[in-house]
Amino acid sequence: MTTDRSLPTELTIYTVGELRPQWLAWLAETPAADAAGANAFAVDAAAVAEVDAAGLQLLLSLQRSLSARQQALRLVAPSRALATACTALGLAAVLGTAEACGASA
Repeated sequence: MTTDRSLPTELTIYTVGELRPQWLAWLAETPAADAAGANAFAVDAAAVAEVDAAGLQLLLSLQRSLSARQQALRLVAPSRALATACTALGLAAVLGTAEACGASA
């Protein structure tokens, strides 16, 4: 699956301030879910090489905002770094990285 939305290489406390406005713009330009609720918000996560708790917190915030709109966050091809960070903080199931990485992250 291809998407025009991509996570950056660095998803850390040093970049979340720049990323938040960009992600809010993504939300503003994305139509709400259809009547069946079939509207996944896909984001390419393959490039993430560095991630920390602040970066994961921003991802969770994006997911919660989407959930309020009856949409789902779909991380496409999450990197090993992202999957490992999600697993370490107990967020693999929440952010869907376990399924995307074959539950081997």
